[in-house]
Amino acid sequence: MLSALFYILLGVFDAIASVTLVLKLYMLPLWEYRKKILIYAIVIAIFSYLMRVIIGMPKLDLPLQYIFMILFFRFGLGMKTHLAAFSTGAGLTAYINLQLFVFLFANFFGIAQPEVIQDTDGLPIYSIQLISIVVVYLISFVISKYNFGFSFIVQPPHDFLRVENYFSSLNKLLIFGALISATTISITLYMLYNANAIGLLSLSLLTFGISYFFSEKGENEDARSTLQTYRGRNKES
Repeated sequence: MLSALFYILLGVFDAIASVTLVLKLYMLPLWEYRKKILIYAIVIAIFSYLMRVIIGMPKLDLPLQYIFMILFFRFGLGMKTHLAAFSTGAGLTAYINLQLFVFLFANFFGIAQPEVIQDTDGLPIYSIQLISIVVVYLISFVISKYNFGFSFIVQPPHDFLRVENYFSSLNKLLIFGALISATTISITLYMLYNANAIGLLSLSLLTFGISYFFSEKGENEDARSTLQTYRGRNKES
């Protein structure tokens, strides 16, 4: 019973950390969504425990959590779907990278063996998860304090009555980036359960690099659009 409660509690902090990282990467507020995020984190932690321990299907946990996170950003926070998918993919791959770096560090010092990345419980996997959570909170704090991150995603809830041009250059990049992230998370399952940490890290770093590049493009596109709007208003006046 205690191990189940510890698993779920750690899962709550893990879910909050992943959402926090996404919000801070895209310079979105955290505190005003605190109640929704807490409810989401509790539900996801219980779901993860059921999938991994009770039902015994850990392979489906990560992709389903990815889908649920997109749905949370879409329906819980009111973010447009393609933006939710892109930001979630970027944040989740960044989190995976961090966890893999922590694992490789632990493996180098003999604290964790390669097979530990397939485990669902035990001291090594809990230690890796706990360290990753703490580091994510620290990174999120630094991003927020020094105004790092990207601001092209408008604070939700978004205006769904406004027709979205999904064929604009920016939206095509974001949709493409979201598809790459989804593909990476799917491939992650194969590499994860073959204990291929180096291959998984390489793929995840590449995916996050692409997401970062597209985010930079989005930031530049947003700045250009704002400037054009400002110039247009000046001409009218």
